[in-house]
Amino acid sequence: MSLNKAQRRITSEELKAHFHESTLTENDIAQLTGMTVSEVNQVLELKASKGIFSKDMQAFILRVWEVRDVINENIKSKGVQPKAYTFLKGEKEDYWFLR
Repeated sequence: MSLNKAQRRITSEELKAHFHESTLTENDIAQLTGMTVSEVNQVLELKASKGIFSKDMQAFILRVWEVRDVINENIKSKGVQPKAYTFLKGEKEDYWFLR
């Protein structure tokens, strides 16, 4: 998942819109994913570690997908189909670097 600045902005806006559509709080997402609230907020803002080859980059990318999945499941539990994301397509299992 290599996104340029504009793509990261769009993805962050989409994550936040889905989050607001859900009934979850940042704390709920943190508890469901094992993240801290700070990490959840970093994901929603798409504020990854500096450096393209950061050792933490793969973990951050996985957190993005985990947050997306938790939010989507919450929206689906209300009987609503979440809107498609522009760049977060498919399932994380489809991407070799997230396995």
